[in-house]
Amino acid sequence: MIYSIIVTYNPNESNLTLLVNALISSGVTPIIVDNASKEDVSAPCQLIKLDSNYGIAKAQNTGIKYALRQNAEAIIFFDQDSSIADELFIKKLYQPILDKKASITAPVFTDLARGFIYSIVDIDKHGKRTKYYPAIDDAPFKVSNVISSGTMVDVQALTEIGYMVDELFIDYVDTEWCLRAYNKGFDILVIPNARMTHSIGDKTLKLGAFYVPKHSPFRRYYRIRNAFYLLRQAHIPKRLAYREISFAIIHQMILIAVAKGERLAYISSFYRGLRDGTLGRFN
Repeated sequence: MIYSIIVTYNPNESNLTLLVNALISSGVTPIIVDNASKEDVSAPCQLIKLDSNYGIAKAQNTGIKYALRQNAEAIIFFDQDSSIADELFIKKLYQPILDKKASITAPVFTDLARGFIYSIVDIDKHGKRTKYYPAIDDAPFKVSNVISSGTMVDVQALTEIGYMVDELFIDYVDTEWCLRAYNKGFDILVIPNARMTHSIGDKTLKLGAFYVPKHSPFRRYYRIRNAFYLLRQAHIPKRLAYREISFAIIHQMILIAVAKGERLAYISSFYRGLRDGTLGRFN
C-alpha cells in the first residue's frame, strides 16, 4: 500500500483536488496535513488539520506517523502546488522499489509557469555540486539529493533514516534529510521518464543571467538561520554549508537593496536569522 503525504497551507483548492484525484486513480491513498490554513481545506481523502502553522517538516512527520499506523509500504511526498498527469507516474517510481533496485526514487520536474526543467543537484561527500538536466529517455541514475515533492521512499528505509527535522520548519528540510540518508548508505534513484509539474509560488529577481528568489521576510529568516544548522551537522559537507551561508547573506543584501515597503522587514529577518543561526537557536 502506497500512501501520499500532501502538506498544505492556504492551497488552491482546484489544484489540490486534481492532485488528490490523480493519486487515488493511481491506487495511492492520499493524506493531507494542513498547517492551519485560513480557509477550510476540503478534498476526498484523509485530512489532518493542525492547530497552527508548524512548517513543512512537522506536517510531513505527522503524515508519516499516520501512514505508518496504517501499515504503509511506501510513502510519496507532495507539495500543494505539484501536479501529475502521467497515469503511470506512480508505477514508474514504485517499480524500482518493488524490484529492490532502490529504496528512494524521485521524478524530474518541469516548471508549471515557465516550462523549464528543474535541475537535479547531486552533492558528493566533499560538498561538490553537480547539476543534471536529464532527457526523458535517459536511463535512471543515482544522486544524493532531490527536493521532497514527488519523492517516494520505502518505509523500511524511512524508518532507518528517520523523520524530518521539525525545527527547520521549511528551508533545507529535504536537503538535510537526503544527505542524512546518503550518509547512511541510501542513494536516490532519479527516474527521468517520471515527469511532474511544480510551481514556485515566490517571485524571482532577474540580475543579468541570474535569478534571485524573492522570498518573503518570514521565509528569509529560516533560509539564513537554517544554513547555519547545516554547518553544525556532521553528515553535511562543510563546503556545502559555507556555500549556503554565503548565498543566503548575498541574496539578503540584494533583497534589502531592492525592497521598497519591506526593507525594514528584510533587515529584521536578516538580523534575527544571523543571530539565531550563530547562537544555535533552532527551536
